Amino acid sequence: MRRSIFFRYAVGTLVLGLLPVLNAAAEDPSVPDTARRVTQWMPASNFYPQYIADPLRPQSALTIMWMANSEIPETGASRFSLRLGGRWGIVRWHPEGEPDRGWQIDFEGGFFGHFDRDHSLDNIGWDGLFGFYLSWLPREDLGFRTGLKHESAHVGDEYAERTGRTRIGYTRQEIVAGVNWRLTPKWQIYAEGGLGFDLDDSQDPGRVQAGIEYFGTRTFWKQRMTWYAALDLQSFQELGWQTMSTAQVGFLLPTGRGTGRFRLAIEVGTGRSALGEFFFHDETYVGFGWYYDF
Repeated sequence: MRRSIFFRYAVGTLVLGLLPVLNAAAEDPSVPDTARRVTQWMPASNFYPQYIADPLRPQSALTIMWMANSEIPETGASRFSLRLGGRWGIVRWHPEGEPDRGWQIDFEGGFFGHFDRDHSLDNIGWDGLFGFYLSWLPREDLGFRTGLKHESAHVGDEYAERTGRTRIGYTRQEIVAGVNWRLTPKWQIYAEGGLGFDLDDSQDPGRVQAGIEYFGTRTFWKQRMTWYAALDLQSFQELGWQTMSTAQVGFLLPTGRGTGRFRLAIEVGTGRSALGEFFFHDETYVGFGWYYDF
């Protein structure tokens, strides 16, 4: 634990220490206008694209889930999933006149939990998530990111009281590196790897992730709404590289504020439970939800 805290503070101190240097370089009047960098604090728009179908990223959503199969003992066939959180840009450096290229530091954080509709909406479990990332987009259609990601999982109080299930203390923190490539205006693919550290004896460090997304061009509802489809695949070394698959099909509606958007979607998932405390249990479900990306 001490090593983990020291590592995070060391990285944070390094980043904060570099900010004045980068800011001064970006505003140096000796730099030709053609190479001038602009510093933008708290940018309102997304930079590195979010993985739409990733169930383990911070986001805001309310979903009703119908469980086709669940290995989590003494749970019902229907749940609510509540997700609160998202990603916030801290600072962006970009070429003058090209805000969709350059570098950005982001923070993301959030909560998600599952509530059992067949047992008085008992909270089965919940996870807290946060991360810091540095992204680089050399072109508008190609992006890279690296950073630190943390997940801590908990058993719901009502579920623990009813079943006697105690917390195993699942906590996972990773160094991550990812790439996102927009092949065409309609198609986008991504891949990411995570290397866990400060893990307990039941965990292994490796995690790999990949996905593909399609954005339709046909518009609906006063030509403001479009449709999309997304697939996310993740595998964890601690589960013998078993694949966790999540797919979504739905509609996108811009909010009118930066790149924020609403989504109305059907989600299908199978494989490892999204709840960290039950990572060794498999689940298969169909969900219908309302999502908000900001």
